[in-house]
Amino acid sequence: MSKPIPAFTFLDWSNFAFLWLFTAVTIAGYGTFGLHPELLAEIPSAANFYGTAFILFSRGHVILAFLVLAILLIPRIGLKWMPAMVLTCIISLGMELTGTYTGFPFGGYEYTGLLGYRIANLVPLLIPFSWFMMAFPSYVLARQITSSKFLTWILGAVLLTIWDLTLDPAMSDLTPYWQWENPGPYYGMPLVNLLGWLGTGLLIMVGFHLLKVDKIADRIPVSIMETYYITVIMLSLGMILLAGYWLAGILTFIAFAGIRIMLYRSNSTPELTGSP
Repeated sequence: MSKPIPAFTFLDWSNFAFLWLFTAVTIAGYGTFGLHPELLAEIPSAANFYGTAFILFSRGHVILAFLVLAILLIPRIGLKWMPAMVLTCIISLGMELTGTYTGFPFGGYEYTGLLGYRIANLVPLLIPFSWFMMAFPSYVLARQITSSKFLTWILGAVLLTIWDLTLDPAMSDLTPYWQWENPGPYYGMPLVNLLGWLGTGLLIMVGFHLLKVDKIADRIPVSIMETYYITVIMLSLGMILLAGYWLAGILTFIAFAGIRIMLYRSNSTPELTGSP
């Protein structure tokens, strides 16, 4: 396995800083008005702003996070990540359309209109791109942890699924971006949804292998992908912690610790040990 190109650049830090600021403002807005809607009645001007922000900030986070990932990748591998993005969008959109129409493999659910235009009036256009913005970092991290292609597929799918430990409670239970037909035991989410995520993630990871994405993935600094991976999760993690969803928070922190330990043990180079 070739060693990743080291180091953050000033542009990398600038992009992360912008995404961190956007995430912090979004979490603060939710913690202030989302958890305390009575404040909206006391501040009429805030009510109008929050109603608009509630819609725009969720869409904006996906768009901004995707752009940050693109800006991180382009200086290092050009546009060679585009086939992986197209493949991810095709697989994830196919699974999401099947899921929203039949209930397989995630369980019965439907998206509301809060995430914007829905393909076939079922799946928001932003959703397939959100799959890629976490599938690619998950693959890069999995490649660093293990040299086995089979373990890379499995671990990559697991890393992708970890995101849903906080994403689903935040976006379907705390906020109504999608709704479950038959609520389950994990903050309203049926546990079969995690199996759906694992299966979809596995298909994407195998697809990456067939596209030989490993040849470009190994050129991406692992510390940058680890920082990006955690940064994206911080939005939903911040929301569930403010709401007191402690189980989801504990599971996610355990997962973060496990990832950090595996990365450290896989290769104790300065580039890895110096990552956040």
